[in-house]
Amino acid sequence: MSRLITRLGDRVLERLVPAADAQADTSYYRYCYCRNVRAYYRLCHVVGGTSSCSGCTYARGEC
Repeated sequence: MSRLITRLGDRVLERLVPAADAQADTSYYRYCYCRNVRAYYRLCHVVGGTSSCSGCTYARGEC
């Protein structure tokens, strides 16, 4: 009997409580191209599930 009540309670909670939707904000570099021994990257951001990137202006390291 207690299993039935537990299952019923779980089903009620599933419908009443929204599912967790964790989305972390992050930034990262994406490779663009290589010129004169320098590797150029763009800076990309993900905020609230939406992503965007800057132009290819960051020279980081060698090719």
